[in-house]
Order: sequence, then structure tokens, then C-alpha cells
Amino acid sequence: MARETVWATSQALGGWLGEAVIGAAISVVATSLLLVAIYALIRRARRFWWAWATGVTAAFIVIGLVLAPLLIEPIFNTYTPAPNGPVRDAVVTLAKQTGTPSDKIFIYDGSKQSDRYTANVSGLFGAARVAMSDTMFKQGADLAEVRGVVGHEMGHYVRAHILWTVGILVVLSVLAFWLTDRLYPVAHRLLRADRVGDISDPAGLPVLALVLAFLGVLGTPVFATMTRTMEEDADHFSLVHANEPDGLSKALIKTAEYRAPSPSAIEEFLFYDHPSVENRIRRAMEWKATHPPRDGAEQPTRP
Repeated sequence: MARETVWATSQALGGWLGEAVIGAAISVVATSLLLVAIYALIRRARRFWWAWATGVTAAFIVIGLVLAPLLIEPIFNTYTPAPNGPVRDAVVTLAKQTGTPSDKIFIYDGSKQSDRYTANVSGLFGAARVAMSDTMFKQGADLAEVRGVVGHEMGHYVRAHILWTVGILVVLSVLAFWLTDRLYPVAHRLLRADRVGDISDPAGLPVLALVLAFLGVLGTPVFATMTRTMEEDADHFSLVHANEPDGLSKALIKTAEYRAPSPSAIEEFLFYDHPSVENRIRRAMEWKATHPPRDGAEQPTRP
């Protein structure tokens, strides 16, 4: 028995290391290509390189959003069509009600990476794929939870949160690159990087990275507020279209295992990219108090 446990642990560790190496390789390649493009623009465009760099960054973001579900995610997880039954029927019905494509409903082996209770709707322009982690079902999700969680994810798709995210990231990128252009000489002087040239010199990459990292820290509350607002909107979408406040709340309680449920207001504002579990459940219960169950609505049952 002990030998079997050690073997299983070794397999899990080996899988984790393999995925970490693959993820790092993809990240290095993508980052390197982006940096090469940015330095080329700095040397060619000079005064307005930051504007062109924003355009290139936006292109990288969009390409990543389009390619990730097709090429990247299948490297790390196996996606299988959801079998016929109550779960698939509930998701397909909800998809048709909300205007989400209903022909690609999958379950993936997310439990091999973490015990996060999650689902997602990825893809753009009518090519959406609904994917539910098997963790949901290993933790005993009933149909009310499935509808509540998947309704939330469909809210992201229908409300075009991906496109809003791209737009906001473009605005933040142009601001960050413009500030980097102004702050690089200051950082260069403060760090006494005398052997490094101006911002067009690739040898100054550590200085450039430090400036961008500093701006990234300052921008954390802005980005967190953006995503937190979208998550709240997706919750509202789920409540309106799935009307499963109890199911959504039960699912949210399970996320408290890896997300502190009751942070202070300041902590939530600065660091949380989702509303706190406490606030989300409170809003769901407020919705429940003013919106009685639909006539003939199904009672929560095991899928």
C-alpha cells in the first residue's frame, strides 16, 4: 500500500513538473517575441514607440484569447463532451435561454491541477465552449449549483467581458508604456546603470522590467476593481437567467477553501479580483428575498 502511495505521488509530481516546464516554455517564447517586437518599435518609432507597442500588445492579447482554448488548454487538460443526462440538458437549456452557443459542452480533468470549484466559457464570436471542471462533480454539485455556476460563466460570454477586458488592458498598456518612456531615464539614473544606454538598448531590459513592475504594482487595484466589477455583473446575470441563488451560494461556499471569504473592505479593494464570498452570498440572498422560485422550477438534485 505504501509503495502504491509513493508511486501515485511520484506520478502526480512528475505531471506537475512536466506541466510547469511546458507552461514556462510557452511563456518564455511568447514574452520573448513580444519583447523583440517592442524593442524593434522603440528603435524605429522612437518618439511614439509607446503607442505602437500598445497596438502590438493588444494583438498579442487577442491572439492569445483566440488560440488558448484551441491550442494551449488541451496541452494541460483533457476535454471530453459532457455525457447525455440531466447536467448536459440543464446546461444546454440555459445556453439557449441566454444566447450562448450550446453545441460544445465539455467536462475537463481540472482536478489534476487543483481542487478549485470552477467552470468557464471560452471563445469569441459565436465559437464559445462551455467547460466544467470535474472538481464540481467530485465535490457533489447538484443541478442548482451547476446552473448557478455555469450561468455565471455564460454571463461573462454574453456580456462580452473578454472584449471589455481587452479594451481596458489596451488603455492601461498605453498609459504604462507612456509612463515607462518618461520614467526610464529616472530609473536609469537612480540605479546608476551607467553601462546601459537609453531605453532602446536591450541591455537595459532589467531597468525597463523594473519600471513596468513598479507600474504593475500601482495598477493592481485598478485591474482588480475592473475584474471584480465584471464578476459581480456575471453573478447578477446568473441570478437573472438561472435564478439559482441557493445553488450559486452553495458553490461559492466551497470556494472559501482557497479564497478568504470575509476580507476587510480595504483588502478586498486592493487585492481581490473577485468580490468576497461573503458579499456575493449576501447579494444572492437579497436576490432570493425579492425573486421567488419560478413556478415548476426543479428542486436541487444530484446530477
